[in-house]
Amino acid sequence: MSAAGAFRTFWLQALLVAALVIAGASLGRWVGKWAAIESDRGHMLAFANQLLKRGEKVFAEADSVLAQANGSPFAFCSSQEVAFLRDILFTSRYLKDVGRVSDGKFHCSAVFGPAQTPAPLPSPDETAIDGSLIYALVPLAVSKSSAPIIGHLNANVVLDPTAFDSFADPAYVFGILLEPGDGRNPVGMFGVLYQGIQPAGFPQGLGRDGDSIFRNLCSGRVCVAVHAKVADLEAAMSTSLFALIGLGGALGGAMGCILLLLQRKGVTMKARLSNALKKGVLELEYQPIVNLHTGAVVGAEALLRWTENNEVISPDVFIPVAEEADIVQQVTLYVIDRLLLEMAGFLQSHPDFRLNVNISANDLCDPGFGAKIAARLEAASVLPTQLALEITERSSANASEAIEAIRSLRSRGHSIYIDDFGTGYSSLSYLGQLNVDGIKIDKSFTQKVGTDAIGVSIAPQIVDMARAHDLAIVVEGIETERQREYFANLKMEINAQGWLFGKPVSASKIADLFSARGGSVRSATR
Repeated sequence: MSAAGAFRTFWLQALLVAALVIAGASLGRWVGKWAAIESDRGHMLAFANQLLKRGEKVFAEADSVLAQANGSPFAFCSSQEVAFLRDILFTSRYLKDVGRVSDGKFHCSAVFGPAQTPAPLPSPDETAIDGSLIYALVPLAVSKSSAPIIGHLNANVVLDPTAFDSFADPAYVFGILLEPGDGRNPVGMFGVLYQGIQPAGFPQGLGRDGDSIFRNLCSGRVCVAVHAKVADLEAAMSTSLFALIGLGGALGGAMGCILLLLQRKGVTMKARLSNALKKGVLELEYQPIVNLHTGAVVGAEALLRWTENNEVISPDVFIPVAEEADIVQQVTLYVIDRLLLEMAGFLQSHPDFRLNVNISANDLCDPGFGAKIAARLEAASVLPTQLALEITERSSANASEAIEAIRSLRSRGHSIYIDDFGTGYSSLSYLGQLNVDGIKIDKSFTQKVGTDAIGVSIAPQIVDMARAHDLAIVVEGIETERQREYFANLKMEINAQGWLFGKPVSASKIADLFSARGGSVRSATR
């Protein structure tokens, strides 16, 4: 055989072996998927039971709060009663508002206070056997979201639409239903399955519906449904099927090789980000934080900026990549290292000046994160009190871990703020459990100032509750004098940031801005 023939035979054999390996792997994957689904039946039952327990807690809390509201000792919708409703709401975990109704109209609530004009209530989806009114999804006045509502006698409650978000699992879709009793139609209250009014006779147990398997459970008036997609495991194994598996595997392998070659020729976002971190080309800008009453610059938020080949890459793009690639803490520590390199001297000379840094859920839950920060601050001779840490509402979804992590970081001297407050539906009782130092009111509320949007009325309520619980406030997104005056007149020392006070600038410029407008720092932050 010639050299050319041997070479050709080698590649033909290699391709044949590769096709057979891929075909075998595909078949093995099919069998493995079948075994995984059989095993998953037990996991699905455990998952459904967890949902059921949460549902029982949510609706039991709704019943308790409705009973307290209906038993109010104060005059209907008086200022004393509104304060009473707010106290009830604060102690709740799964509710967003509690209101008072009469003659089919809304009169007042803990969040909105007394209504200027009583508003007619929509028709309920169903009426329970005890007379309770059940609403599946009612549009919320303060956002574009919807939430379930339950009413009884002269009170109603808005249930937290994110009460089951912590159960999100890519393997399952689920629904939480409320049974009105006496054979009436169940109502889907949470999740994507069975939303709204449903036919009577909710199926229970384990079963199959088309290409899905389901596990439905009920306890009292609470029912849960959990569905999972499955492959067509009952298809007959035939010669043609084996041929299709082999062909599909071969084509898939070829496509995989092509994609691999393309990937090697190009550079992934993860690799680009890792390379940028190593080279130190990511830069920081600092947006001033000012005291609304004095106008003094009291601090700044450090913002990471990435420009590559004249292309500005948004943090909204590269931070999710860092999280998915498990290098987000490298990004956080890069920010801290960079700001200490640029600002350590200034911070040493101005011990009351504070820099805010965003941290991720991974950072928060890392037991060694605080020590890593402490070592860097000590080496730079910067006080821990000069570095405030901002976490999102979703970062604190795991309550027990978040509470302990926040306690540890605060014990080291750092202030902890909830960033973009108001966008994640965190309950105030949960906020109290976290024991943070302050909140940053999201710019979506700020932008409504000067409009007729109902969300404007929420800002004073947030400020009042923050004052009651001794929380510092930073208002984000101040862009106009009208917005500044609005928050300055809320009778609480408030800090703010936004383009009205200055766009993000370099370290040297933030120092110059402080010299021009800072003076002796009278910080409203804590």
